[in-house]
Amino acid sequence: MINTNHKILFDESKCVGCQLCYKGCFVDVIRWDAEKKKPVFKYVEDCEHCFICQSLCKKDAITVCPDYASEHFGQHFEQYR
Repeated sequence: MINTNHKILFDESKCVGCQLCYKGCFVDVIRWDAEKKKPVFKYVEDCEHCFICQSLCKKDAITVCPDYASEHFGQHFEQYR
């Protein structure tokens, strides 16, 4: 997804460094900063809005905020016009 306005809000003060969000992200949006022992939300534009990271976070440090209006789907099907 290119040119989207998706956001992932992260409250670093709530994070305990459990890595569940990092391990649960199947599209590699979340990377791990070993030095800080915190997640890094590197590729937010690729987020699939599955909310797995938000669901796995027991400390409520993550909030996924998809911007559905900014998504542009390139598929057009004649039978649905």
